[in-house]
Amino acid sequence: MKELRWVRSNFELPVWARVRETLAMQRIYRSPWTAEEYEKQEADKQIIPESTCANCHQAVKLHRHHRYQRWVADLLGKLFYLWIARFLCPLCWRTVSYLPDFALTYRVLGPETLQRYLEGKLEQPDVRTFLDLCASYERRLQRFAPELIQTVGAGLGIPPPRSVRGLWPWLKKAGKGLRPLTRRLVTDFKIGLLKRYRCHQPAGP
Repeated sequence: MKELRWVRSNFELPVWARVRETLAMQRIYRSPWTAEEYEKQEADKQIIPESTCANCHQAVKLHRHHRYQRWVADLLGKLFYLWIARFLCPLCWRTVSYLPDFALTYRVLGPETLQRYLEGKLEQPDVRTFLDLCASYERRLQRFAPELIQTVGAGLGIPPPRSVRGLWPWLKKAGKGLRPLTRRLVTDFKIGLLKRYRCHQPAGP
């Protein structure tokens, strides 16, 4: 537990930073890069934003608006401090950041590492390095399961599980892994895998 607290305090976004981001939107996109490639190629500078604001839904050119850094662990258990691209809508004045889909919102571990853990692949280097943190993600997933199931329902094309016990089998059947599934949850249902975040919620009509 001591090691787990150290990882959280040093590598996961603190609460005060999450509060600061409440007026920002976040999009999760299909990344062609690994975390290491993303860093080496300065991929944040290559991101081209959508032609529609994710918040006000108006067709508009988004302007680059600084950037921020966050920790991400790759599938080898290595940590990278990556720059995340951020853009500003000139109409609603809300920022939109673009998070690569190998990362989870506000979490140091990505969806593929969590999937490896849930599948019992404890010998994998990323799972072995962050075993306690993986276990904490699983507990959070279980706690969040009722809200996740209620929100998504049959929206993934298969009936939802009747209990939390059926969550992982349901998630496995629903897509080709947690990485694309997490992206779909945020894009289509405005909900994360582990929590519902304000940064995924656009403004009302």
